[in-house]
Amino acid sequence: MTFFENAREGKNHWLLYVALIMIGYFLCQIPSTVYLVAILMGDILSHNREAFEEKLQNLDTLLSSTIPGFVVIMLTFLIWMAATWLFFKMLHKRERMTLISGEKTFRKSYFFWGTLIYALFTILIPVFDMITAPDSYTVNSPDSQFYLLLSLAVVLTPFQTGCEELIFRGYLMQGFGLCTKSKFWALIITSVMFGLLHSLNNEVIEYGFWKAIPIYVMVGLQLGFFAILCDGIEFSWGIHFINNLICFVLFSNEGGTMSEFAFIQFKREAVTVTDYIFPIATTALIYLIFRKKMGWDLRKAFDNSGLKPISASVTPPSTSTPEM
Repeated sequence: MTFFENAREGKNHWLLYVALIMIGYFLCQIPSTVYLVAILMGDILSHNREAFEEKLQNLDTLLSSTIPGFVVIMLTFLIWMAATWLFFKMLHKRERMTLISGEKTFRKSYFFWGTLIYALFTILIPVFDMITAPDSYTVNSPDSQFYLLLSLAVVLTPFQTGCEELIFRGYLMQGFGLCTKSKFWALIITSVMFGLLHSLNNEVIEYGFWKAIPIYVMVGLQLGFFAILCDGIEFSWGIHFINNLICFVLFSNEGGTMSEFAFIQFKREAVTVTDYIFPIATTALIYLIFRKKMGWDLRKAFDNSGLKPISASVTPPSTSTPEM
């Protein structure tokens, strides 16, 4: 049974999908709510009205530009992932590993190759920019804050990216595949949803919704494309993990999440054509590099026959046997 066909097991009423997403969403709000209330209560109790009003107007900054805020954001995803993993079997009556791959197991080699190949692309491109435009970046001296962020990011980023892969490339893509009977439309729908999930990211606020969101949608298409090719989410998870880890601690654009702590900060004024080309180019190159090694077959990968209802087979009339 393939990854998409796994969704045919158990119970699959659309209300179950809504219920599980809502349960995860509400539970994952707990860390940020508690954190922000605690900070604001400190100013209220100290009667510091100016500090209270300033923090109230910059709640996003408190989460995305401080190390405690970074931890809170990561815990948000960890809780959402844990809630999805915990309640999935209860609601859908099928094994949790069916969300991971068609083989119903976690294939470490796929995660490893996804991490390795994308690390090369994600590091080489910025290095090329540094060589061709040496005035476009600033190197920050590593300090205790940097090493603390690095340690936290290595531990927590797998859960943040794992949450998004489990929900979008696993749970929802399987669900929409079953609903539309089309892997292509499942890919499109979940990629748009993935892009919209990032609407409140610093980069979107900095560069504009209509310029930044299409890039996130394209990244979603890239990750979903490889999930379909690999018959599971491990390869995409590896790509997603190393991309975010590098963006958090190694190369970051001005205005990006935790950019002031990153080792190298690039000076950016606007979204460029390169930002749109990068997901397309890397997808094409990775496909060409791994096509033979992974045995990727586009026609077979996007075949929808396994999503269509099984026609009732004609059974021959039974012959009665005398009771003993």
